[in-house]
Amino acid sequence: MKPDNKIPCRAYFTLLFGAVCVSFAAVFVKMLPTESIGPTAIGFWRTLFGAVILFGLAFLKKNSRQLPRPLYGWSLLAGFLFYLDLFFWHRSIIYAGAGMATILANTQVFATAVLSFFIFKEKLTVRFFIAAISAIVGVALLAGIISEIEYTVHYLQGVLFGLVTGVVYANYLVTLKMTQVKFAGIQVLTFMGWTSMFTAVFMGLSSWIERTPTLPPDMYSLGILLILGLVAQALGWWSIFSSFSQIPASRAGLILLLQPTLATIWGILFFAEQYTPWQFLGAVVTLAAIYFGTARK
Repeated sequence: MKPDNKIPCRAYFTLLFGAVCVSFAAVFVKMLPTESIGPTAIGFWRTLFGAVILFGLAFLKKNSRQLPRPLYGWSLLAGFLFYLDLFFWHRSIIYAGAGMATILANTQVFATAVLSFFIFKEKLTVRFFIAAISAIVGVALLAGIISEIEYTVHYLQGVLFGLVTGVVYANYLVTLKMTQVKFAGIQVLTFMGWTSMFTAVFMGLSSWIERTPTLPPDMYSLGILLILGLVAQALGWWSIFSSFSQIPASRAGLILLLQPTLATIWGILFFAEQYTPWQFLGAVVTLAAIYFGTARK
């Protein structure tokens, strides 16, 4: 990919760095003892630690920790959408595997295109519909529709949660994009800090309602949660959001394909997740469809 001369190379590398950071989120979630700390509680600690780190970075850079009043509403909306994203995605990781959960979540590119059609009046081309149909076929293969795998209730729930994550994820990204369109010169650290804090509030309330284990059971789990908050939440989303407005959506989507690709590799390397040949084909078809649907000529 040859960078556009009008777009600074730093923006591409920043987005690339963010995609790599977020790709490790599934790995850290899988490393936690989910029988001792629930998936919603994991999201609570991830976003809480992420918010604290982001506010700390804002303090070091002498940025204001307050937002203009209208931005609080947008940050609250983004935080709620990200709460739904993590709520469904963490369950998809646990039930269906790190790689599959992340690939399914990244079908958001098609939901994003539909939302952009209604909100930003962007045209949906024949190219998009071909990519969407191909993605549906790839998702079906990835879900094991013709593979010799055991269709447990949890596995099917994981696939469904992954697809729902894609829809919610799209709404989250569109909200971030609309915020950048409506408000110029956003202090990224502060905005993402408040967004992470609002997400943590929703996660904490949800975990309390569920009556699931919330406190980290040991120092190992606390350490993993801290790393999750630092890498996937603070560094990852700070990098993605700060570069999002500088890069065309199609090219940004292409770079973000590194996230599900790496997550799949991490699932195989770190957890020996098993994929049948048909599922590998499904993963390839899904990623190719996402690329075909987002890349320019």
